[in-house]
Amino acid sequence: MQNKSIKVTKKVIIINQKTDTISENTNIINREPQKNQLEEERIDQKNSNKTQMYNEYDECKKCVIRKERCYQRQLHEMLNIYQKNNEKMKEMKQIVDILKNRTRRLEQKLRQQEVKFKVKRVRRTSIQIEKKYKCYVKNCEKHYGSMVSLNLHMRLKHKRQRNVQEQQQ
Repeated sequence: MQNKSIKVTKKVIIINQKTDTISENTNIINREPQKNQLEEERIDQKNSNKTQMYNEYDECKKCVIRKERCYQRQLHEMLNIYQKNNEKMKEMKQIVDILKNRTRRLEQKLRQQEVKFKVKRVRRTSIQIEKKYKCYVKNCEKHYGSMVSLNLHMRLKHKRQRNVQEQQQ
């Protein structure tokens, strides 16, 4: 095999940021074919490693972006749930207020009906009562329908504490 030398030109563009100048540099490189292949393989390997790194970095960025989007979705869902619950709570409060008003009205109606239908106790007049118990004090002409009434009369009018039953026996 013959060794042929290959001329490779390499063009480099230099940008100087401080002075805002652009310059070009062209170098001619003479290399042997085998070295060129090895170098190309190394360069390819470096490039593939770089692309792998960039791909991984991009995937990592994508993953971070996905996570952020996922968090945003979760936050959005939580916000929606909170709003729905808040609306339901307002509805429940309205229902509770309506029920309280209904119970108040019903209680008022019940009280009014109790007053209307309350049976008054009919008391007997003094003429209708059979008066068997007579006051035993001199000059007292009172008669009573029960022993309790006579004892009350004795305590209040005649200032005596003893029961009538004890005195009658």
